[in-house]
Amino acid sequence: MKQQFTDAFLFVFTCLCFLSSCQKEAAPVPENLLDAPISKKNEANKMVPIKGTYETTHEVLHAPPMLQQRITGIGQSSHLGEGTFVAISTLNLTTPPPFQLAGAATFYAANGDTFYTSFAGTSTPSTGGSSIVVMTHTINGGTGRFENATGTLIGHAIANPARTTSIVTYEGTISY
Repeated sequence: MKQQFTDAFLFVFTCLCFLSSCQKEAAPVPENLLDAPISKKNEANKMVPIKGTYETTHEVLHAPPMLQQRITGIGQSSHLGEGTFVAISTLNLTTPPPFQLAGAATFYAANGDTFYTSFAGTSTPSTGGSSIVVMTHTINGGTGRFENATGTLIGHAIANPARTTSIVTYEGTISY
């Protein structure tokens, strides 16, 4: 009996020594994304769809013929959640329609992160005094998780100068 106890003790002790000597090797962690393997870089730069709808209000900052407006939107967007945007847009009314527009915008996520865009587009007069507005936004950075964001948004709206509100929809891709 004493021999069996000694053999069992030696067996357990040997197993414990063996297990305690085994260490899991830690894989090196890249200090920054540039040191990451190519597959990780591609994951980080992957373009993903973004889509949103905002109710907008506008404020005239400068009268025509170079109509400058501050446009504020409140709504919902993928990657932003409940959010807002503020755009400064200049509409050139000195040429025949469709009128050219351009500007810059900041989109705010629910948590306060932002991304910035520059945009250009057209405003085409339609029936009833309204205009069909189509613009292309180029995403060029931001704050928080959008610090190095890139991508493109296409915006569509029907603007009516007689009304203070309208709806704009955005659809495109973003990488961050």
